[in-house]
This record gives sequence, C-alpha cells and structure tokens, in this order.
Amino acid sequence: MPDVNALLSAALLMLIMIDPSDKILLVSFLREDFRIEDIRALILRANLIGFLLLASFAVAGQIILQDIFHIDINALRVAGGFVLFKIGLEALESGGMFTLKREKNILALAAVPVAMPLIAGPAAITAVITLTAEQGYLVSLSATAMAISLVALSMFVALYLMKSVNRTFLSVTIRIIGLFIMAIGAQMMVQGVVGIYLLMTSAG
Repeated sequence: MPDVNALLSAALLMLIMIDPSDKILLVSFLREDFRIEDIRALILRANLIGFLLLASFAVAGQIILQDIFHIDINALRVAGGFVLFKIGLEALESGGMFTLKREKNILALAAVPVAMPLIAGPAAITAVITLTAEQGYLVSLSATAMAISLVALSMFVALYLMKSVNRTFLSVTIRIIGLFIMAIGAQMMVQGVVGIYLLMTSAG
C-alpha cells in the first residue's frame, strides 16, 4: 500500500496539472449551445478517455524513456520541468482562454480537444510519467484516478449548480494555477540539475 501522504500529494499535483478551472469554463461555454444531457455525456466520456490516456503514459512512458532510451530520471526532471514552466507561463499570461470549434455533435469534442489536450495535456502527461518513475505505478495511477474524479465532479457541479460562471474569476484562478505550475517546473529542473551534478561527481 502506498503512503497516504505521498498519495495525496501526488493526487494534488495531478489535479493542479490537469487544472479543473478551465474545464469549468468549458462547461459554461457549452451550456450556451447544448442540452445538459449532452454535456453530461461529454463530461463522462472525456474524463474516461483522459484517464485512459494518462494511464497509458504512466505505464508506457516509463518503459519507453528508461528501458528503451535509457533516459535518467534526472534528465526527465529537467526536460519535464522546462515543459511545465513553459505551460505555466502561458497560462499566467493568457488566463487559459481557449477557442472551441463549433460542432453540431457535442460528443465529437470529447476526445479532442476536451480529453486531449484539456485533460491529458502536456503538463499532466509530464507529471504522470515523472510520478511513475519516482513513486511507482500504483501511486501514479491512483493519484491520476483521484484527480480525474475531482475534475469530473467539478464539471458536474458547474453544470448543475452554477447558473452562470464568473469567467473573470476563473481566468484569474487559471493564472494563479499557472504560477504554481511554473514553480513546480522550476523545482523539478533544480532537482534534475542537482541530481545530474551529484551523479557526475560520484562517477568521477
């Protein structure tokens, strides 16, 4: 059994990486054009697809990076940290606003862009691969399942309980989350650089 604190910390990390705030914003946009029943089906399908995608990266990403290409975990931290920092900076600058292609069939949006990249985006993929490398499959998959469940719940709450969503407030929230993502990315890069330095000095 994984350590409870480690599992909760990993789940919080995945929740931040997936970022439910822009999914709530998405629901507010969809309510203008589609029925609640259709949006509910979209939420279920998109989150299921998103979880399957992230679970696939959690399992296959570890094998591809370390077993096939023999990429050290510290190199992964540096590269992944850079990706997270860039994504966080974009969210901080833009507020996470996005455009949706108009579709007559709402379920056509479930896989792209909702499941990927809005749920299983670069930040979440980087985080889930790193979690698997550092803490193992059980923690990574469990944390992802917990985070996805909370994201789906937040989307349902927005659908049924919020008649209107303050988009300015959500934009500010996305910017704040972007700042946290930048900080996590910077920390990952520092840990990776220190790990590489220690590895080189010990080998020398």
